[in-house]
Amino acid sequence: MAFIDRLILRVACMLACATGSAAHAQAAPGEILHAKVVAYGSASAFAVLDPAQKVKRVKLTGVDAPEKKQRFAQQAQRLASDYLGAKTVAIAIDAVDDADRVHGRVSIDGRDFGLVLLEAGLAWCDPDDSPRLPAALKGAYAHACEQARGQRRGLWQDANPLPPWEYRKIPRFDPPPGRAESKHCRQIGYQTLQCDDGTRYRSVGSRVIGSDGTVYTRRGNTVSGSDGNRFEIQGKTTYGSDGSVCRARGRLVECR
Repeated sequence: MAFIDRLILRVACMLACATGSAAHAQAAPGEILHAKVVAYGSASAFAVLDPAQKVKRVKLTGVDAPEKKQRFAQQAQRLASDYLGAKTVAIAIDAVDDADRVHGRVSIDGRDFGLVLLEAGLAWCDPDDSPRLPAALKGAYAHACEQARGQRRGLWQDANPLPPWEYRKIPRFDPPPGRAESKHCRQIGYQTLQCDDGTRYRSVGSRVIGSDGTVYTRRGNTVSGSDGNRFEIQGKTTYGSDGSVCRARGRLVECR
């Protein structure tokens, strides 16, 4: 996660969070879960808050959207944000994997969002996950993929777009020696964070202002940055738009 993303999560936590611990409720295939979207990892993977105020990770069954650094990832993310926002959605659970991640079909106002992504050409049909789809829907998903590809919508404008499951196989390399991948910050005073590079971030009214010129604004339970990042505060926990979860513990903040 980018440093500034992690930093604003810490600041938001410092302002609004208290020590807390996560708990995981069981979800079962065949159930319908009504939950609020609180963070996005990609257009097809996000975190939700269920009625018991517990966080669940959700992956759209049979659908895989571009990873953040791939082409058309921003367009797919924008569609997800515009369509789902931070609304309460209905999730038809198809499976729960070994990592406790829910695979399900997400609907709002009766519309299947997985189909919305596929029809817009902003996601692939996921060959590894498609077997989890109900038999009655497999044909509709496959047709949506083929139609978007045939009409060169979205990512199909490229001749050979790289599927995200292949993109994830590309090796990731460590940063060169002497270059830090992230920075460390701690609370040093009233609503102020001091980072190891000397930068300070301070809450001033509804804004978080950095000594390097960065500015974030808080409205209600949402913290928004000029760079397009968004952070939702839910009780004792803060959720980042990349799926990260932060909780304050004294003067330190833990982010995962």
